[in-house]
Amino acid sequence: MLDPADPAFVRDPYPYYARLRAQGPAARVALVNGTHAWLVTGYETTRAVLADPRFSNVPPQGAGRPRPDSPAQRARACLARHMLNSDAPDHTRLRRLTSAAFAPRRVDALRPRIEELTGGLVQELAARLAEEGSADLVNAFAFPLPVLVIGEVLGVPEADRADLRDWTYRVGSPANALEQGAVDDAWLRLHRYFTELIADKRSSPGDDLFSALVHDAADGGLDDAELLAMAFLLLFAGYETTMNLLASASLLLLTHRRELAAARRTPGGWATVVEEALRHSSPLEGTTWRRTTEEVELAPGTVIPAGASVLAVLAAANRDPAYFPDPDAFRPGRYSSGTEGTRAAPHAAFGHGPHFCVGSRLARMEAEIALPLLFDKLPDLVLTTSPEEIPYRPGLLVRGPRVLPVTIAPRRRCR
Repeated sequence: MLDPADPAFVRDPYPYYARLRAQGPAARVALVNGTHAWLVTGYETTRAVLADPRFSNVPPQGAGRPRPDSPAQRARACLARHMLNSDAPDHTRLRRLTSAAFAPRRVDALRPRIEELTGGLVQELAARLAEEGSADLVNAFAFPLPVLVIGEVLGVPEADRADLRDWTYRVGSPANALEQGAVDDAWLRLHRYFTELIADKRSSPGDDLFSALVHDAADGGLDDAELLAMAFLLLFAGYETTMNLLASASLLLLTHRRELAAARRTPGGWATVVEEALRHSSPLEGTTWRRTTEEVELAPGTVIPAGASVLAVLAAANRDPAYFPDPDAFRPGRYSSGTEGTRAAPHAAFGHGPHFCVGSRLARMEAEIALPLLFDKLPDLVLTTSPEEIPYRPGLLVRGPRVLPVTIAPRRRCR
């Protein structure tokens, strides 16, 4: 039975996924909530499922554990109407409305501002380390940078970022991992917040994506429910993925000093670090749930019935040894053709097919800017605890360190 909140699984889910992968292209698993699902863990099969329209993103009525009607459940249902939970043609329409904001030219134009924001955060982190001796790299760096960036893109006030982080953390976690009522309360607060944000953008629009979406809604682009869902999705996806990428990449570099040194001296080294971090420690553990619209034979002897719940596990696909030799090792050189010969297969960290992450370019750019600035300014940064003791997010959706305690190592004096 799979319990996504089990501490042993949360700490290291990869052996479990490897066992499933050895069973075949998909395995039927009993979940702790009393339901069953098919988990897809191989690289090739994951990409095939994500591109196959027979695997629908539209949640069926009554999916998952039965929940009684309540204000929280209605808020959850409203905010879940985003484009990740839709198929064509609805998905095509919704994606088109947001793709323009993440076009390469507009993303690249953010580079100077991201460099400015990163520089300020690194200075604040350095000052805190000098004054207090230690800091949490997630709270002080990995979290605020993507929130500041997506806040500028969407027009979300900086003063609201701490509350939004708390609420989105709760809705992205299994209910049994939190105190009773915490998840329902978060859905209610998010619904209320975004309702007020829409009203504010209508009365006082700014030069941001969400103001543009609200304006488009007045011309028939999105209805109110779609606006609410779009706001939730863009905020959640806009910082959760990048926060986990920055935290996981920092942890990998703090525990792999040789790779850190190579990134500093090798042209293009930081780009390979980001790609390998995305593969090795996928910030999205799994995709949103799919449902088969008909019986699907994935391979001879593996038939998934119609109406089955299916989860493509990106973190497992990215460690498929058939495509990534020595998959559990952190080796940025595999993404540099001049270092290890043949360049590695493209990872699946941003998904595949029609639902490929629209913000992937922005996430990569943030990491390629932030990581060298962090380690150039603070070259003696070290962990204050064993890597095995660092807690991770529970669940099957997102993966990353919850905290990352660091300090500055004292320099040895030459004798």
